[in-house]
Amino acid sequence: MNHEDPAAYGDTFANVYDDWYANVTDVASTVDTLVRLSGGGNLLELGVGTGRIALPLAQRLGGTAHVVGIDASPDMLNRFRTKLASEPDHVSSRVELLLGDMRDAVPGRSFSVIFCTFNTFFNLPSAAAQRECLSNTVSSLAPGGAVVLETAVFPDLAEPGERTENRVRPDGTAVHSTSRILDSTNGERIAEGLFSDDHGRSWPWRICFASPHQIDDMARDAANLVCTDRWENFARQPFVSSSSRQVCVLRRRL
Repeated sequence: MNHEDPAAYGDTFANVYDDWYANVTDVASTVDTLVRLSGGGNLLELGVGTGRIALPLAQRLGGTAHVVGIDASPDMLNRFRTKLASEPDHVSSRVELLLGDMRDAVPGRSFSVIFCTFNTFFNLPSAAAQRECLSNTVSSLAPGGAVVLETAVFPDLAEPGERTENRVRPDGTAVHSTSRILDSTNGERIAEGLFSDDHGRSWPWRICFASPHQIDDMARDAANLVCTDRWENFARQPFVSSSSRQVCVLRRRL
C-alpha cells in the first residue's frame, strides 16, 4: 500500500469495511449529536467511506439540509452509491459525494459542521498532512460552525515497539494483527501493520497518531481553531484521563 496515496486505505478495506466496522462506534448517538451541532445547516464528512454515518445522517436531516461526503477511494464511494440507489428520493437527494483528497478545500461551499469520525483523521500520512487538512477545511466553515473530530486515544503508543494479536471480526473472520510503532524524528507516532486471515488475504494499514493535546495545537496553529468541547464519545459523556476515545469540537477563535 502506498502510504502517500490518499485512496490506498479505502481501496484496501472497501470489501470488508461494512462487515468489520458497521458498529465500531454508536451510530445513533453520532447522528444525534451532529444534527444538534448543525442547527439545520449543511454538513461535510471528511472520509465518508461507504456511508456508515452519512447515510443515517441523511435519513435524519430535515428542511433543506444536506450532507456532502468526500473520499479518495472510488471503491468506497461506489459502495455508498449502491446503498443510496435503494433509498427513497427524499434521502438520496440529500447526499452529494465527491471523489477527492480530504485535505483539499471544497471551494464555494459553506458548512455548519465539518466532521471526521472514528480514526479517519489519523489515516492522513503525517502531522503536516493533518495540519493541511485543518487549514483548508476551515475555509468552508460557516460562521459559528464547528469542525468535529473523533479519534482514539492510544496510551499504548507512548513507546515504540512491535505487537501481535488475534481477534475475531464481527463477520466471524479470524484476523491476525501484526503492528509496530515507529518514532519519527519530529515526534510523530506512526503505527503500521497488517491484518491477515486464514485464507491468505491481507490488509495493510497505517495511522499517524496525534494526542488530544497535539490536535488542539495543530488546530490552533494551522486553522485558528480552539476546542470548545471534548467528550469521550458522541453520547457526550465526559472526557476523563482514562478515556480511550475523544470527540473534540473545534471552533474559530474570536
